[in-house]
Amino acid sequence: MKIGIIGGGQLARMIMEGSYKFGFEFCILSKETDSPAGQITSNEVTGDWSDEESLEKFSSMCDIITLENEFIDHTKIEYLEKFGKPVYPDSKIIKLVQDKLYQKETLEKFNIPISDFCKVESKQDIINFAEKHKYPVMLKSRTMGYDGKGNFEISSEKDIEEAYKVLSGRGELMCERFVRFEKEIATQAVRSKSGEIKIYPVVETIQKNHVCKLVIASKKSFNNITDRVKDIAEKIITKTNYTGVMGIEMFLTGDEILVNELAPRVHNSGHYTIEGSHTSQFENHIRAILDLPLGDTSLKSENAVMINILGERDGKAETKGFNEVLKDQNSYVHIYGKNETRKGRKMGHITVLGDDLKTAVSAANRNREKFSI
Repeated sequence: MKIGIIGGGQLARMIMEGSYKFGFEFCILSKETDSPAGQITSNEVTGDWSDEESLEKFSSMCDIITLENEFIDHTKIEYLEKFGKPVYPDSKIIKLVQDKLYQKETLEKFNIPISDFCKVESKQDIINFAEKHKYPVMLKSRTMGYDGKGNFEISSEKDIEEAYKVLSGRGELMCERFVRFEKEIATQAVRSKSGEIKIYPVVETIQKNHVCKLVIASKKSFNNITDRVKDIAEKIITKTNYTGVMGIEMFLTGDEILVNELAPRVHNSGHYTIEGSHTSQFENHIRAILDLPLGDTSLKSENAVMINILGERDGKAETKGFNEVLKDQNSYVHIYGKNETRKGRKMGHITVLGDDLKTAVSAANRNREKFSI
């Protein structure tokens, strides 16, 4: 079985690491040579995802294809599907998720709780929306937005000119009501080709500069909303006929849950599952697309805390701190193999398991301070 992954970053690498034990081979289509995923396979095709010749060459090497991100144009997924190779998630799902307006319209049809939104074709549309829902409002690019890129908070009418100028160059726009959430939460839902479903625990995600810094999973957290989150996640992946792992990001205010965004792939908020769950999101993704029985998604430990290792400078990557961090028997380090570090770039992560949540969070922060790259 040769499994193709479009994209050669850390998500592809961890998918491969999670399933090599089954004896599968992996093929990678990456825009760069010696990508993080390409470093651990001899089957790496270097080429642009939009180049049909590269896609055809890559497809010829694979029995089945999956994605590590949603930024390949859905028409290129359609092109791959014409060769008769199954692609998960398929072109319909990618089309749905790539356009945030279309995504929100679809969730609204499913009666999934979301914030108010509107299509933006002019600055007047923003003014009209703000008059109805009050400032602040969020102006968003409908496509190619991630880690805070493509978002602009508008606090008053005087901000509209700049926001529209900055984001209109990225493409079509939409506006959303600003949500004064208490916590950002997430889950991973996984559905196999034949319809078996598993839902991972609800976790808290803590952001810094619009990039996920910390993920906290605990058996004692969010028990009052677990069933509702499970119902929401199951409805989304069932009604979209989804196959694979989907990351679902949400806002929590009191007992109110609002779905923020969907990610049709394994997700940063689920990295803790490698050590923290009986079956990681990465292994379950492969199980799902191959229609194998799904693994147990429950926590192995009372608490699992994941902290991202983000670049703090621009230049060649140089890892320091392994000795100190690995002295902690409950800590696990993952380095993604990126040769160049940049400020804010995801270079790796550390996961800490433990019986006491405060101790685990403190250990994660302490270990991150000891580590540099």
